[in-house]
Amino acid sequence: MRELWRLERVENVVRKAVRELTYNPPLKELPLGEGLGKICGENYFSRIDLPPNPKATMDGYAVRSLDCTGATHVNPITLRLLEGVVRPGEKPSVTLGPNTCIAIETGGFLPENADAVVKVEDTTLLNGGFVEIHKPVARYENISLPGEELKKGDPILRKGDIIHPWHLAALEASGFDEVKVLDLSALVICTGDEFLNSSTFPPFTRQIVRGWLAEKGFLRIELTLVPDDLERIRDEVRRGVNDHTLVIVCGGSSRGSRDLVPKAVDSLSPSLRIRGVAIQPGKTTTLCVIGGKPVLSISGLPVAALSSMELLLAPLIEKWLHVKYPPKPRVKAILTRRLTVKRGVKGFARVKVYRKNGETYAEPLMVGGSGAIRSLILGNGIVVIPEDLEGYDEGDEVEVELYGPIQENLS
Repeated sequence: MRELWRLERVENVVRKAVRELTYNPPLKELPLGEGLGKICGENYFSRIDLPPNPKATMDGYAVRSLDCTGATHVNPITLRLLEGVVRPGEKPSVTLGPNTCIAIETGGFLPENADAVVKVEDTTLLNGGFVEIHKPVARYENISLPGEELKKGDPILRKGDIIHPWHLAALEASGFDEVKVLDLSALVICTGDEFLNSSTFPPFTRQIVRGWLAEKGFLRIELTLVPDDLERIRDEVRRGVNDHTLVIVCGGSSRGSRDLVPKAVDSLSPSLRIRGVAIQPGKTTTLCVIGGKPVLSISGLPVAALSSMELLLAPLIEKWLHVKYPPKPRVKAILTRRLTVKRGVKGFARVKVYRKNGETYAEPLMVGGSGAIRSLILGNGIVVIPEDLEGYDEGDEVEVELYGPIQENLS
């Protein structure tokens, strides 16, 4: 008898699953240089004021502002130039006396008694070690005061943040040389005799899955091929649950008679099983929870697999692990052709966004194909169609999530 599926909306699937996902991933301490793009595992606060001392924000001369009062191009003020140049990050040992100055580069720390920097373009260097000042400066002008960038105790990173280059810079400046991240790992199981018996058509969708997981901050991603064998599939899923944070079974999620994945997963007594998610493509997606961890069964077709991960797995990880993935860039565009989807199903449509005659357009690419990797290569954006719509008409303005640059001035 044919099994009838009731498609669950994404938000319902996520809500039900999060209640069952009791596993908390451990933390792993990484050198700062390896933390980029990973998920921060704890809160980090600045240990010091940044900058720790007054710092020049312009190339010029460190001065006492009082000595420059009334300076103009017509009536410049002459200051004696002390020897040396204060380089970025350097703290000079000299102390400015009355009517003296010292050359300083952006990022150099001011000497004692200096309270401003005169920009080099507002000065004239004279022979004999003197500088003419052509413009007065206020106290603290062209300098960054201690704590202006970060005060001691200011937050640098919060648990769940994705680590960016500026976070690493602030951590290093604050004295950290390592960062704790979520130690996330995944086992990606590709099933199907057709893959094992073919050297010309490998299961290339696994590379999409692996790349997607790496972009989402996973540290370790293991790939394995398994034939259409119930016990082998079950054993690999069990191993994945024991050794990893997440298990993804790629292929074997269709409704065909040879579908062994649901049987294998059911034999491991999941605390939750949702078979069928209201997304297109990707309706056959199955989500189970075993041992407090997610086991996701997705299509072996590349676009359907990507749809399942973008529309379901990403929000699931965010809710479960309190991760704050940065939003993708978005743009409004005029649709060049109708997009349709069944009401009650969230659509995942690939488009090519381009500009022409001052307008931005979105051209749908192979709307119905869940295996059309070509549409991902040629496209640069995704239109997500909400469940309460049946699509968009030609000429409608739609919001596009960009994953590539907009093509300019197409004729």
